[in-house]
Amino acid sequence: MSKIKKLLNYIFIDDVLKADIEFLKGVSIFSHLPDRSLSKIALIIFKKNYMAGEQIYKQRHEADVLYIVRSGEVLVKSSKIEQNIGEGGFFGEISLIENRRHDSAASAVKDSELYLIYRVKFDDMAESNAKAGLRIMKNLSAILEARLRCAEHEMPQSVRAETEQKQESNDRKVR
Repeated sequence: MSKIKKLLNYIFIDDVLKADIEFLKGVSIFSHLPDRSLSKIALIIFKKNYMAGEQIYKQRHEADVLYIVRSGEVLVKSSKIEQNIGEGGFFGEISLIENRRHDSAASAVKDSELYLIYRVKFDDMAESNAKAGLRIMKNLSAILEARLRCAEHEMPQSVRAETEQKQESNDRKVR
């Protein structure tokens, strides 16, 4: 790298941004993105701290944010799931796809720092950097598919059979 490039890199990318880029590299939804794209994502992040026990959002509240756990631990709870999410984990990802309300509630288990990406900011970033937006959506699709497969394997056989029957019935109605 030339001296000029090193100097420009030093001037325009501060240590906090570099640390954010390095952290985002470890978040699965952003895997395989170049540093340049990660820096654009890092610039749209809103950082927020929550104290242990503090509610992040309630069930039925508007869902318009992707939450990434930078540090600490968060409990996401609904009638169907209860999941602790730690550093590098994320939740609220459906808000990047759909405009709907939360079907769960989330609260900090430990003092936590979260990175928030608002749908509006994400949409703007994806529009200006279509390759990064597409890569993120492909990553999200793979993650959601893996979660669905995992949930199907944990589902009792009787529930699985009932779900398949409903799907077949819906398929017949569509024809």
